[in-house]
Amino acid sequence: MRSSGAMWVLRFYQNRQGDNRRVEHTIAVGLVSAFPSVSAVCAEVNRLHLHEQINKPEFKGPITFGHLAQHYIDHELGEQTDAVDPKSHTTIAGYKRNLRLHISPRWGKRVALGIEPLEIEDWLKSLKKVQNLENPTLDRQRRIMSLVYRSAQRYGLIPRGEQYNPLRFVRCKTTTDYEAIAITPAQAFAIWSRLPEPESTLTLLAASTGLRISECLGLQWSDVDFTAQVIQVRRTWTAGKPGLPKSKASQAAVPLHPLLARYIEAWHKATPYAADPDWVFPSFRLKGKKPRLEACSSRII
Repeated sequence: MRSSGAMWVLRFYQNRQGDNRRVEHTIAVGLVSAFPSVSAVCAEVNRLHLHEQINKPEFKGPITFGHLAQHYIDHELGEQTDAVDPKSHTTIAGYKRNLRLHISPRWGKRVALGIEPLEIEDWLKSLKKVQNLENPTLDRQRRIMSLVYRSAQRYGLIPRGEQYNPLRFVRCKTTTDYEAIAITPAQAFAIWSRLPEPESTLTLLAASTGLRISECLGLQWSDVDFTAQVIQVRRTWTAGKPGLPKSKASQAAVPLHPLLARYIEAWHKATPYAADPDWVFPSFRLKGKKPRLEACSSRII
């Protein structure tokens, strides 16, 4: 009996470390009101894969999703220098934020092997309805949860069969309802011509080279070779920190068109921070110590 009512418990024995004495343990499975027969509660024990877990020497209780999530944070989102698939600091921060805000509050205390795919689908639908999250954001929750399970399987925390990762069977739309607004070249020129410096040159750089905004903001004057007419992409700037370009292809030199070079040269003469180690688009408020995004991110975005 428990305060909530009669409870089914699974009894099993383990050899205690130290004296190797066999000691009885119990795991609460569920209320009798929820599982009115022995066959029903046995089916629940099988669904939670409790037999597979209690036979492990290191077993200390049913492993929860919260345990898996913390293990994933500690072993996959920590130091990335030797990682086979390194993640940027912004990706790491995003994964941790989604785990903290959305995933762990809902699933952290649940037995990891007892979470059902349709439960997760219903939860994603509720996030869309209650918190008005877009489909790509919902799919991100699904992918992060799947990475947690895959990591746990890699480390042997849970069995490695496909059936032990419920996210393999979760359906989630990935398309968004967002529609881009198309404008004519004349309209684009009218908007660009009204931009002050250095936003004008920054916009021209991004539009004519295809560089990501983080790559543009990560440029220093030593990266711009006016003689060879190329721009070297050596770093990015995101979330207040420098980082490496997204891929090896992103690190390739970018041609510097003479027209673009003329605008960048004019800005080079106008900026008070024109030394080789200075940022091409510095923050004046921070006296050039960081790129401009730190001071006026809303205008750049």
